[in-house]
Amino acid sequence: MMALVVALPAALSAQTWGSIKDWRSQHLRQPVSATLGQPIDYAGASWTVTRLTRLAGSEGSAVVLAEFEALAADPKALGAIPCQVRLSDENGREWQPTLFADPVVRKQYPEAQQRSLCGGSAFAATEPGKPARMAASFSIPPAASSLTLSIALYSALPNYLSVSEPRT
Repeated sequence: MMALVVALPAALSAQTWGSIKDWRSQHLRQPVSATLGQPIDYAGASWTVTRLTRLAGSEGSAVVLAEFEALAADPKALGAIPCQVRLSDENGREWQPTLFADPVVRKQYPEAQQRSLCGGSAFAATEPGKPARMAASFSIPPAASSLTLSIALYSALPNYLSVSEPRT
């Protein structure tokens, strides 16, 4: 009975701590600010956002094309880690990638279609010493401003890369 009195609180504490860590990694995030075109170390690789371009989309929307790459010593190891890419604006609205659904991207930047989405397949197809090239496009309202691209690898949370749209 005495062992149960000690073991039960210890088990509950361990379970609670694990739940707190999981919640924190999903909700409390710390940006690692990066600059367009400049490499930055994140999650075991050197990342560079090479393009963050706003385009006039079809049917009155706007499209943002983000291209980025990661140079990792062991790209296959990063291939097993889930990756999340989001775009947000100054009002806190967020958008997920649209998989190049807008024809404006296919027409103006056909080479972007050859790039993988962030994560597994991009790293799996990359040889050591070569960068994994990735892209994402977002359909957004034309009035959205002060855009920020976020790239998060789950193994590096709560840290994530944060790149702001260039000021024009």
